[in-house]
Amino acid sequence: MSVLRSLQGFVSGWPVAPLVVVACLGLTVGCSARSKYAAYDPGTAADDVAEDTQAFNQKLALAAAQDEGDGQYRVGPEDLLEITLFDIESREGIPQVIATRVSSAGFVTLPHVGKVQADGLTPIEFEHRLKDVYRRFIHDPQITIFIREYHSYQVAVVGYVVKPDVLQLRGRQTMLEALAMAGGLNEDAGRTVRLLRETDDQIVTEIIDLEALTRLGNLGLNPTLLPNDVINVPRAGVFYVEGAVLKPGAFPLLQPTTVSQAIATAGGSDSDMANERGMTVYRKLADGQREPMRIDVAGIRKGEVEDMRIEEDDVIVIPISGPKWMLDRVLTAVRVGINYRP
Repeated sequence: MSVLRSLQGFVSGWPVAPLVVVACLGLTVGCSARSKYAAYDPGTAADDVAEDTQAFNQKLALAAAQDEGDGQYRVGPEDLLEITLFDIESREGIPQVIATRVSSAGFVTLPHVGKVQADGLTPIEFEHRLKDVYRRFIHDPQITIFIREYHSYQVAVVGYVVKPDVLQLRGRQTMLEALAMAGGLNEDAGRTVRLLRETDDQIVTEIIDLEALTRLGNLGLNPTLLPNDVINVPRAGVFYVEGAVLKPGAFPLLQPTTVSQAIATAGGSDSDMANERGMTVYRKLADGQREPMRIDVAGIRKGEVEDMRIEEDDVIVIPISGPKWMLDRVLTAVRVGINYRP
């Protein structure tokens, strides 16, 4: 059954005579009676989305500023380190200075001890690790670390951001910082991010909920970036609400949303007109057809039924009650007649 045919069924099954009466009353009232179901203004909707996007980008920027981490640079692959070994392999009291580049696997190779993991450590942490390793050869080793050359690396920010680009980064940078460099989300963006990362010759995708990050302050959802990471911001989906609601139309699916939340987004149902028992969600199937799913509104309100999450391209229909609509038209006509002065 098509959605259009379902919508036509809003007023199906009413007695013919009352419909004729209502039609006549409608002619009597004339065009001065404005419908309470005027279409949702696309311009207003666009303005609302723009304001919401701007406010959300400000939340992301604030979260990025709050995520200070430990405030220290962490050694990474291809960094050039200058390691000074005091009293180790020194001649005539002259410390030995070793310049070594961190391998792509994150190791440096040093005299006597061989490979030592450096990747992910701050210079101080790496000093402590080297001291622990060299204690096998000297009681109290003195070692200093200096980063002579920071290796730059690339990450890509693609999708629905203001300025998609390949970014050249140095040092510790996070996903939120990269999004800020790309100008933030644009007005068509969803509120999830897909972080694609190559691990062990495989591409691993991590889905990050930006709403949870900003709402809950969960900065654990703000990963530190690695070379060749790809940050993909998908487009927000769209859902539709039609029938006896105050603002029928299409709305962006910016975050996980239930049927009740979707109805609230459309201004809520009109208690004077809505036939909530007939509320239906029409969901598109793989073959393009739509499957009708009746919603138990009373059960949801009582907490007896789960408030179903909607999906992209869902159409939510709240039928207009025939008797309520008729009564409303009659009362409108009566009010207009009373106020009419020839």
